[in-house]
Amino acid sequence: MIIRWNDQPEVTTGRELGEELKAVIPGMPLWLSIRIALASSSASEATQDVAVSIQLQDRSWINARVRAVSLLSSDDFAFVIINIVTAAALLALAAFASRLIARPLALLAARARDLSPDGTLRLDGLRSPREIREVAEALEAATARTRQLLQQRSLALGALSHDLLSPLARMRLRSEEIVDSAIRNRLLHDIDEMAEMVTDVLAYMRGSDGGGEAKVRISFVSLVQVVVDEFAEVGHSIEERGYQECTIVAQPTALKRAIRNIIANAIKYGRDPWIEVVLTGSKAVLSVGDSGPGLAHSDLQRVFEPFFRADQARASGEGSGLGLPTARAIAEAHGGQLDLESLQSVGTIARLSLPSLDG
Repeated sequence: MIIRWNDQPEVTTGRELGEELKAVIPGMPLWLSIRIALASSSASEATQDVAVSIQLQDRSWINARVRAVSLLSSDDFAFVIINIVTAAALLALAAFASRLIARPLALLAARARDLSPDGTLRLDGLRSPREIREVAEALEAATARTRQLLQQRSLALGALSHDLLSPLARMRLRSEEIVDSAIRNRLLHDIDEMAEMVTDVLAYMRGSDGGGEAKVRISFVSLVQVVVDEFAEVGHSIEERGYQECTIVAQPTALKRAIRNIIANAIKYGRDPWIEVVLTGSKAVLSVGDSGPGLAHSDLQRVFEPFFRADQARASGEGSGLGLPTARAIAEAHGGQLDLESLQSVGTIARLSLPSLDG
């Protein structure tokens, strides 16, 4: 048997067996076309060459030449059986070849879906044909260029936001000299609001990497209780429904900001906020709820868009629209997720899920 794998079929005008095999072989076919033809043989009159060409899903061809005893003149049925057996063997070979192509493609797709927060596409351990390797390298180069553009944009916005803090501080100092208390208080309120927006932008820009903060093992419950105590110190009461001890690996400062943003939303836009921490499987889940007006169903995902504010936030004139987007970015940087459930006139529940070492 001689087998070749190339771009053109060696059998151009043979018998087409593809449809016949589809009728007897279940599932998605691995071929587009199967052609069989008799070829000349110089060995002897008792032998006959059978040429088979199989077109794979990627449009390439497997060409095979098999030498067999010529039964065409004595028993045409036996000849067909031999051809079908030969085709089945070639199909097995074609399936193996297709798997060799599909496996690295599936691995590449999985790595593209599971990109790290910094957008780096890993190509280590990817054994594949040259063409697939070239596609993978081109995709990695594209992600690198996109990552670089996003980093440049983030650095520019972060630098601009940071530079705005200095003139705002000077404006605050000069505002203290205004004699009219009503004007002074309004101006100070506006300055505080601008400073809060700048701080929120900086936090959002650092959200995906935590500002370079190192990750350490911490008690999730202890971190949550620290934030709850901070709100209690400024007069905000939060019902603590229960804590289930769990250990996580996290950036404490970044994660505290995410928790603070979630609780602040429940206090600003709801009533009777409550909090609990439970261990569900391998996940530590923080739930923060309220009995406020709730969110419209159309706003449940939009609240995670930067600078989007729901109706009650726009009506109050508070917030920059970056609290929840920042919290979600921090959650995803920790391998977790942040989701919302809400019923209008009933309330909203935010759930922050993080990988736990206790699961």
